[in-house]
Amino acid sequence: MRDALQEQLQQCKAELDNIDSIIRSSPLDKNVPYLTMYALIKSCGTIEYVFKSIVADYFSISTIPQIHTYIDNTVREGYSSPKYDNICRLIRKFDDKWTKAFKQNIEDHPNKNKIIDSINSLVNNRHQFAHGKNPTVSFKEIQNYYSDSVEVLNILDAVVK
Repeated sequence: MRDALQEQLQQCKAELDNIDSIIRSSPLDKNVPYLTMYALIKSCGTIEYVFKSIVADYFSISTIPQIHTYIDNTVREGYSSPKYDNICRLIRKFDDKWTKAFKQNIEDHPNKNKIIDSINSLVNNRHQFAHGKNPTVSFKEIQNYYSDSVEVLNILDAVVK
């Protein structure tokens, strides 16, 4: 994973840590729900951006400008949320070996179900909030979902090389 993506993941983690400090210092503050929803949007958006970038960056070595345009339009700008099935669907479009290796590495992970559930939950809760519903996800759950989702991205990055 390129340094800029790792830095983006680290910056999001640092921001979540800062929000955690604010919430722990004033857990009954009326702004806690807003901070929680901000953390949800920020963490899911970061995961989505890095997911798309891992795949798109693989093709950045191409010198053909049309490939760059196509990848930017279909992957960076046009692809869907980073749910587990969507990740599999996207990488399958490029290489069945990637898909098989990704699924196998997820399967071999000691917390397979947890990391899949976490990345899916992060996206599902973001969608609920974005569509006017009130997700009941806690800030602590968002932190855990984010951490687990980074695990999924690390597995994806190891496969897409």
